[in-house]
Amino acid sequence: MILSARKNNSFLLYCVFLAVLFLYIILKLYGKATLSVHEWTMSDWLVNYEDGGFKRRGITGTVFFTVQDLFGISLPVQVFIVQVIFYGLVFYAYFKLLLTKKIDWNILVLLCSPLCFMYFPINLSYSGKREIILFALAAYFALGKMSILKERVFLVLFCVGLLIHEMFYFFLPFFIAIHTLKTGKRKYSFWILLFVLSSVVMGILFFFGKDINCGKSLEILEKRGVVFGRNNIFLFNFSDGVDLMKKEMVSYLLFILELLIGVSMFLYYVYLFYRNKFYGLLKFVIASFIWVAPLYILGIDWYRWDHIYAMLLFIIVMMVLPDNENRNKVSWNRNPFLKRFFIFNIIFFIFFFIHIQYDARGLSLQKVQEYYFSKFFHHH
Repeated sequence: MILSARKNNSFLLYCVFLAVLFLYIILKLYGKATLSVHEWTMSDWLVNYEDGGFKRRGITGTVFFTVQDLFGISLPVQVFIVQVIFYGLVFYAYFKLLLTKKIDWNILVLLCSPLCFMYFPINLSYSGKREIILFALAAYFALGKMSILKERVFLVLFCVGLLIHEMFYFFLPFFIAIHTLKTGKRKYSFWILLFVLSSVVMGILFFFGKDINCGKSLEILEKRGVVFGRNNIFLFNFSDGVDLMKKEMVSYLLFILELLIGVSMFLYYVYLFYRNKFYGLLKFVIASFIWVAPLYILGIDWYRWDHIYAMLLFIIVMMVLPDNENRNKVSWNRNPFLKRFFIFNIIFFIFFFIHIQYDARGLSLQKVQEYYFSKFFHHH
């Protein structure tokens, strides 16, 4: 009984920690929304159809423009509100998913691994981008019963999601896996429909979509009260990204290593406690790696792809856990708490944090050293 009370007190502290984490993210995003000169995260949401017509990712900016015209709400405030809503949905839905299962401290540690929830505060300069919609969509799909109506609603939402960001397509295997784990069946008709509809949307974007910046985007946004610095999506050139990847090969190899570490932690957990599900998960990881690989060639944000992969894999692993029969309270399984797992996660966090600082400080080891030395040794 004492052990149970202690466990519940610790869990309460964990919940407080998640609440603090959420508030910290909101404060930081608010700070970003009130800047006089905006950067990448804001520009990502404001791609629009006003400059050149139909294009990939343009739906969000067009909706924001319409709301600004109708209600006079500034674009940064609108983006901030949408970010808060979706971060709220992600925290709520992931937590609710946890409570539907028999949990242990190891799965709670995994949720706060550097590629999952701890990614948000580590990389806030690039957080708040459109993957938060993808996380909320995946959690919605995994929660509750899988009805025909839910399948249809999901198909519509996923296709709209592709208009928000085409990268959703590269995480399609996760939704097939969620559906399979949820229903316990192989419903090929649904899988084929999901694949065909999303491929058609991707085809339309590829063949009929204009450039993200047709020459007037920054001008249009300036008239609407948003000024950008040099670091924004409208000035980004794919060839510059390729050059950067060649120049910073070591940093990019580290992103691959970090993904492998993150995925290995999930696999290790399932291997230890749910061995009968391990080989199925391993096959899924290999298949999903193959499907997601082109994204790593097409986009230079490898830390983002790692983060999205880990966040969605967390849902898959959570669905492997036994169900909590008593939905009114937290249910613990008998799995022991792995201290080495926890310590390893802390070391991984430090390693990833330093690497992200390197990436955020202009990809220069010297700048990172100067940054840390300035923190620890004040020059007089």
